[in-house]
Amino acid sequence: MIQFLITIHTIISILLIVVVLMQSGQGGLNSMMSGTANSMMGSTGANDFITKLTTGLGIAFIGLAMLIGALSGESNATTDSILQKDAESRQIDEVVPQEFSLPSADELIPQESSTN
Repeated sequence: MIQFLITIHTIISILLIVVVLMQSGQGGLNSMMSGTANSMMGSTGANDFITKLTTGLGIAFIGLAMLIGALSGESNATTDSILQKDAESRQIDEVVPQEFSLPSADELIPQESSTN
């Protein structure tokens, strides 16, 4: 299903690029079609049609992008961050002894020497 939507989305994006390039700017549709747009649809009919087509393709592009994003998102959302999961996976269980050892009498404690 998602592959089909992505294919349709790609086709709409290519059509949207073509239609935007055909809009009137410094020549627009007339320069691309050698002036046949005026004779085919009238002088303003082509521009109105291209404008409505651009609007429709833009709405379809954004709608499909949102739909694909919603369908392909993670199904079970968790509140743990990726860093927290990584830290938990690297955590090592170390056994810490509860006994404390006191220094023995055999160990010599260094004395301060005074040089006067």
